Amino acid sequence: MEHDEFLDDLAADFAAKLRAQRQVEATELAAADATEVTLSGRLLASVDAAVEIQLINGESLRGKVAEAAASWLILRLLRMDIFIWQRAIEVVSGLGPAPQWPTLVESRIPGTVKLREFAATRREIQFTTRNQTLKGYIERVGADFVDVVDHGRREAIALAALLYVSCPR
Repeated sequence: MEHDEFLDDLAADFAAKLRAQRQVEATELAAADATEVTLSGRLLASVDAAVEIQLINGESLRGKVAEAAASWLILRLLRMDIFIWQRAIEVVSGLGPAPQWPTLVESRIPGTVKLREFAATRREIQFTTRNQTLKGYIERVGADFVDVVDHGRREAIALAALLYVSCPR
């Protein structure tokens, strides 16, 4: 009898140590997975969610995430879509906790594609940089700039300077 109790104690001790080891491994795996989560993944998982985005220039924008990719997102407001570079984001409120991993296509769609879609609307668009806001029509989207025309005045805006672009719907 004493021998059976000893074996039972030994088995219980082994099971407890095995559970503890599995918990440590699960925690380590969860931490490793968390290091792989990106803001773009969180934004992709939040399509159709209402969010508030605080930008590096101090502005705050509220709307629903309409689209997201590796370096940009489209925030949908009642009457306009706003293209926001992720590098312009300081804080986002309203994101769900789970990420969505971008597909290969989503991870490779450059922001210039969306800017060309805005150009196709032929609407007056507002361009916001850290220091100024310009209005006009997109004439051309280059690799690292966008040409804006307004009443005969033509300006080239460096894409690196753009925080966001507002396009009426």
